[in-house]
Amino acid sequence: MTASVADRAEHAFSAHFGCAAQTVACANGRVNLIGDHVDYAGGVVLPMAIAQQTAVAIARNARGEDQFHSSAPVDIAWSRYARGVLTELRALGIAVPPVSIAVESDVPVGAGLSSSAALEVSVARAALLLIGTTLPPRDIAFLCQRAEHLHAGVPCGIMDQWCVAHTDPNALAHEAILLDCARTTDERVTLPSGLRIEVIDSGVRHALRDGGYAARRQDVSDAAAAMGLEVEHLAEASDAAIARLSTRLARRARHVVTEIRRVHAAVAALRCRDFEAFGRLLRESHASLRDDFDVSTPEVDVVVERALTRGALGARMTGGGFGGCVVAAWTVA
Repeated sequence: MTASVADRAEHAFSAHFGCAAQTVACANGRVNLIGDHVDYAGGVVLPMAIAQQTAVAIARNARGEDQFHSSAPVDIAWSRYARGVLTELRALGIAVPPVSIAVESDVPVGAGLSSSAALEVSVARAALLLIGTTLPPRDIAFLCQRAEHLHAGVPCGIMDQWCVAHTDPNALAHEAILLDCARTTDERVTLPSGLRIEVIDSGVRHALRDGGYAARRQDVSDAAAAMGLEVEHLAEASDAAIARLSTRLARRARHVVTEIRRVHAAVAALRCRDFEAFGRLLRESHASLRDDFDVSTPEVDVVVERALTRGALGARMTGGGFGGCVVAAWTVA
C-alpha cells in the first residue's frame, strides 16, 4: 500500500531531523477549469481542487531559527514561500516559535496546478495546528497571497490561495468554486454527472517569478490605466474602448473581458448540462490565451489538439502559462 503524502512527510521529518514531528497538515493543489489571468483584474474564475496534495510535518526546535527540509521535487526556491508564510503569521502577532519543517508533495511543480499555494497553505495550517490556534480560510488565503508577493516575488492574484484554503483535504468534492476576485465572494458549482475532467501534463515547466507572468499583469494594468479604469473594472471595458488601445494592450484587454464572459457562460452551461457549450468555451479560452495573451507554448498547443482529436469536448491550457498542464472535458456514460 502506497504511503500517504502526510505519512511521507512525517517519515522525512524524523529521518532528517532525528526526532518525531509534532503535527502534520495537508493542502490540495487545484486546476482552473476556466478564467485564467483575470483574477488579478478583479474577474471571476472557476477553479476546482485536485487530489494531489502537499504535506508539511512540523515541530518546535530549540535552535532559535526556522529549519526547512524537503526530499520532494519542489521548486528550488520553495523555502522562500514557506519562510514567507511563517513571517506573515508572526507579523499578525501569532506566536509561532522557531520551527523545523519537512515537506512532501505530489503536486507537480511548475505545472499550473498551484503547487506554491498548496505549500503555503499547508505551512500555515501546520504552524497554526502546532500552537493550537486557527484562522478562517479567507484570512489564510490572503496571508499566503501576501507571502507570495513579498517573499517569493510573484504578483499572483487570489485565486490559487483562495481555492486551496477553502478546500477540505479530507473531503474532496466533485465541485468547482466560482470566485468573484473583486468582491472575494464565492459559490460552489457542482460538476454534473456524465462530465469527466482530465488534467494532462505537457511536461514543460515554468517558473512564474521568471517575469512572463509579471509582464502580463503589467500589461493588464496598463490597459486599464489607458482607458481611465481601475484594473478591477477592466471587465466593464467596451469593445470600442479596447480598439483604441495599442495592439498589444488591446489583445491583453480583449482576453480579460472575453474570458470573464466565458466563465459566466461556462457556469450556466454546467448548470443546464450543456456539455457541448462547455467544451466550446474551453476551446475558445485556449485560443484567447494563446493568441491574445501569448502565454501558451507549442508543446501545450499540441497537447490540446491531441485531446480534441481523441474526442474531448474541449481542452485548454490552465494556470499561469508558459508550460504546465492542459485541462480537458469529456463525456462519460
